[in-house]
Order: sequence, then C-alpha cells, then structure tokens
Amino acid sequence: MLVVWILSVSECCAKTFVYSANTDAQTIAVFELNESNGALSHVQDTDVGGAVMPMTIAKDAKKNDVLFAATRSAPFKLLVMDIDSLSGKLTLKATVPLVDNMANIALDTGEKNVFAASYGGDKISVQPLVDSIPVDPVEVIKTGRHPHQITADPENKFVYVSLLGDDRLDYFHLASIVEYGDAAQRDNTTGLEKNTQKLPRVGIPAITLPLGSGPRHFVFSANGNFLYVIAELSAQIYVLARDKHSGKLTLLETHDLLPKNSAIKPWAADIDLTPDGKFLYASERNSNRLYAYGVDSQTGKLKTAGSWETEKQPRAFAISPDGRYLVVAGQASHRLRSYAIHSVTGELKETHNITTGANPSWIEIIHLRDN
Repeated sequence: MLVVWILSVSECCAKTFVYSANTDAQTIAVFELNESNGALSHVQDTDVGGAVMPMTIAKDAKKNDVLFAATRSAPFKLLVMDIDSLSGKLTLKATVPLVDNMANIALDTGEKNVFAASYGGDKISVQPLVDSIPVDPVEVIKTGRHPHQITADPENKFVYVSLLGDDRLDYFHLASIVEYGDAAQRDNTTGLEKNTQKLPRVGIPAITLPLGSGPRHFVFSANGNFLYVIAELSAQIYVLARDKHSGKLTLLETHDLLPKNSAIKPWAADIDLTPDGKFLYASERNSNRLYAYGVDSQTGKLKTAGSWETEKQPRAFAISPDGRYLVVAGQASHRLRSYAIHSVTGELKETHNITTGANPSWIEIIHLRDN
C-alpha cells in the first residue's frame, strides 16, 4: 500500500507552540513547532524557581491564553503565565500558594475552578478562578492513597480522580460547585457564595480496577461515553464505558502494552487521544516506547496500530490541537522528539528531536492564530 504523508501548513498566520516543564532545570522551555515539517525551534526558557510540573492551558475572561504550572518543591505554588499570541512566550501573571505537592492540575470544563491532586499528600483541592487567577477559599478533600489525576467530564457534571495506591477511580458531583459571581448569598469579604461543600463525593467508587494495577492517567472520549485509563504498575490500558447520568464506569476490555512474560518491569506513564478520537497513544518508560491504537467510535474498543522506540524514559507527551503531530519528552535523555501522525493508519514518523532542560516531565501544546 502506498503511504502518503501530508504535512501542509494548516492556515495562514497561525503558529503552534510546545511547552516543556523541565523539572530538574526548574524551567519551562518554549518551542515553536513548524507546521509544515514538524521541526522544533527553541523560543524561550523561563526560570520558575522550583521543580516544575504539572501544567495545563486555559483562557482568561478576555479569551487570552494562559499557562498554569505547579512547582513540586517547597514552597509549593501555582504559577499563572500569560501566553503571547504572536511569539508564544510566557510572562508571569500571578503566583498563588498550593496546599501541597501536586501531581496534577486541571480546570473544570467551564474554566471556573482549578483542581489539584496531591500524590504524596492523599488529597485534592478546589479553588475558584477570577480572571484566571485562583482565589480563596480553597477546599481540601482527603482521598484514598496516591491520587494521580483529577479531571472533570466533558459535561462538567462529575470530577474523576485516579487513585494509584488503591486501584480505583473515585468521583465527585461537580454540579454543585459554586461559580464566582453567581447570584446568591455571598461572603462579604471574598464576594464568593457561602457553601461549605462544593465538591461532594459520590458514596461509591466510579470503578475498582485489578489489584496492583495502579491507575495513573486517563482521557475521555470526545462524547464522554468512554474513558481510557493507563495503569502504571501493570502497563495496561483499561477501556471503560461511562454512564453519563450516574457517572459509573464499567470495564469493557484490557490491553497489555508489554508482551506477556516480558522481562521489563512495567512503568507506564501517559495516555492521550487525537482530537478526532480516531487514535489513542500511550507511553511506557522502561521499554522506552510509544504505543498506538485505533479507536472504534461506536463501541469505544481499541485495535493495535503499532509501537515505536522513542526517547529514554518517555514520561510525558502531547498531541497538537490539529491532531497532526505528537511531541514526547524523554526524562532520561533530556530531549523532545516530534512525530507526524498518519491520518489513516495512526503510524508515527519522526520529524525532529531537540535538547530541552533537565528532566522534562510535562508537555503542553497550543495553536495560536494571529487575529
């Protein structure tokens, strides 16, 4: 079969930027991703004064793009950084204290609250946002062992938390979260509504997974009907069906990243879907590989599409918003590697690699248009 790679520029006056959280270097590096050939070029290094990761990108009230980054060395803090719409460069906007060392940060679908999960502290926190800046009060909730990811569903109805130490996903009702500025009784000092229970826990787990699996990261299908979970300790992917009304999850199938009886100790890391939902990718650190699956949009089930050796210890990767490129970070190689994604087969074709700061542990990608 003739395989054709199409790497055309998507539109005029648009640029794509990659943000690498370099934990040991205590920097966030900015790279421009060439949309015609996938090459990476260095733009900026920003010193953040701490072991940085995780990150997430959102928009402020004026629809400007903002990068959130957490530091995992004391004092724990959340950095809010404006993204320049032309250059992709970062400028510090605010620094806000965090209640603990956070392994994951995320915004709800409406971008009204910021969530954080503390792996070592066995807790999650919730903070309302005002013009993209977290403000008090902070709600802190004790969880099971080692929460690794916290994310709201596409409908903004439930918040899910993966508990790596307890082999399960818990979930919380999001509908009752109070948004800043809504009409109701407010505290005179903060302007926020009085509500002592903003994120009530559902009484039972969303799902309990096999003993010793260690659910780490997860991603929703675009329609919210399915959830894909990568298990760090078993190097497996769990395909889960989701009841949107109740929030409950049901196991549909399991896929092993490593071959049966492999001598490699499982140490799986990251998982993500292409924006069109056609392909799912996962990384495994001890095999130094990326794995691809085709996705059946109706059933949610997966079909193997290939695997590729990549940078050493690939903890994090991200897919460009147009779905044409994947960029992976090698924690032990201190490099980024970019790939073109074949739109029909899901095959990855390396386009470039470049040095970044020490211990790159998180990747974010944004597409900026010059309006």
